[in-house]
Amino acid sequence: MKKILAVFLAVLTLTASLLALSSCGNSKKTITIIQFGSHGSLNNCYDGIKAGLEESGINLDDYTVDYVNSNFDSTLSQTQATAAVNGKSAVIIAIATPSAVAAATASDGEIPVVYCAITDSSVMANYKNITGSSDIPNFEKQLAVVTAFMGKEDLKIGVLFSTEESSSPIQVANLKAAAAQYAGMEIYDSAVSDISTIDTKVNELIDRGADCFINLLDSTIVGKLESNILPITNEKQIPVFGSEIEQVEIGCAASASIDYIDVGKAAGKAAAEILNGKKADDIPVATITSPENFYNSTACAALGLTIPTDISVTDVVK
Repeated sequence: MKKILAVFLAVLTLTASLLALSSCGNSKKTITIIQFGSHGSLNNCYDGIKAGLEESGINLDDYTVDYVNSNFDSTLSQTQATAAVNGKSAVIIAIATPSAVAAATASDGEIPVVYCAITDSSVMANYKNITGSSDIPNFEKQLAVVTAFMGKEDLKIGVLFSTEESSSPIQVANLKAAAAQYAGMEIYDSAVSDISTIDTKVNELIDRGADCFINLLDSTIVGKLESNILPITNEKQIPVFGSEIEQVEIGCAASASIDYIDVGKAAGKAAAEILNGKKADDIPVATITSPENFYNSTACAALGLTIPTDISVTDVVK
């Protein structure tokens, strides 16, 4: 009987120890980061988020960082956001508009959400327990770059945008307003509801007479820039002007670009404030909008573009 009791107590002690170890192993709070897809600016947002958290005194080793990538699939973003809510994440950080909308909808105010790189922050205005960082393109400065490199103002400019990006229509409207300051300038915009049709849409805009293209801050379109858009435009000698430096580095002619590391840092710092006890709704949205001009000398040479001397531009080719 004593042996049976001893064995029972030993098993009970071992079970208690294992439960204690299991509890310790699961004691870390979770930070979920949902990135809508992979391209230069969104990747920089992710790096900036981590830097912003760490610069704010957050030791990421003290947390479980659950990073997921939606691969430009908004349905997958919704699934990932629901999993984060069900898993009781301490905060959800969502990079790009579709992931942010998915996170805010799934959370419904239950879990704080920090969005990153939302161009039109008004789309998030009706959600609770939310804050973030907004990237606002300066189309006046972008068109100054475009006209300087193209050497004329009466341009026909092609613009693609995704119907999944809720901030894109207002970007198109703002671009058209900026273009109205130039005599003879026209914006040919085309909505893309199915990314498999991007090649067709590019060719349609070229056939309409587009002299060049401008990218919006539209992650779905930018995600297809290197694989689908540039091969067509380069073959037909049509310059593409990026919406940030990473697009210039992979082959766009030039851009007036904001720094997406800074956009990410702003979101990371907001998330740190939440982890330290502040309510998301009490944290102001950070707006990043001041651009610098960059160009790709290799791309410009291939396209026959002369580097302008009347504006300040930095070559991304080392």
